[in-house]
Amino acid sequence: MDRPDTRHSLIMRACDVGDADAWQELVQQYQRFIYYVLGEIGIDHADLDDVSQQVLVHLTRDLASYDKNKGSFRGWLSAVIRNTALSHLRKSKRRSIRLQKFGHELQIDEADAMAPEIDALIEEEWTTYIANLAMERVRATFQGQAVKVFELGLDGLSAEQIAEQTDLTVQSVYTLRKRVKKRLYLEIRALTADLEP
Repeated sequence: MDRPDTRHSLIMRACDVGDADAWQELVQQYQRFIYYVLGEIGIDHADLDDVSQQVLVHLTRDLASYDKNKGSFRGWLSAVIRNTALSHLRKSKRRSIRLQKFGHELQIDEADAMAPEIDALIEEEWTTYIANLAMERVRATFQGQAVKVFELGLDGLSAEQIAEQTDLTVQSVYTLRKRVKKRLYLEIRALTADLEP
């Protein structure tokens, strides 16, 4: 696992236009999150690739201005995603207004009013994103029925029901759930430290 200082050095290396490997690693870490958040914000499916690319262009252009002393990289990235999405929504709204001849007039300022909602959405999606990445790591770590037992517990099944479904003892169900839960917690902490320098 990279320490936060190491992650920060990746960000600094990615600022160097000549370090394509560092930039690619940074994009790989965050691109899926960017794409998902844009979809949740309401960017049309047809525009997701373009707006996602716009976020990456802004990152390329502005990454050197990121200052870890002024806040977390995630906070800075969230602002870039939010501002790019709002800019896109404003442009779409203006286009829509120009095309409308009849009906109610749309307010361009509606997009600006969405900023707090977008920030809250980004925060929620970040938590989900980290949990999903952690669960992927957990699935790669455990063999047998451990992950299945854990997921059945998340679905609300009792230890007795899980034991019956998996042909395990109730004690084995408790043990496996505890091991997976502990590993998931550790993975979430590691990813948080790694991706939030």
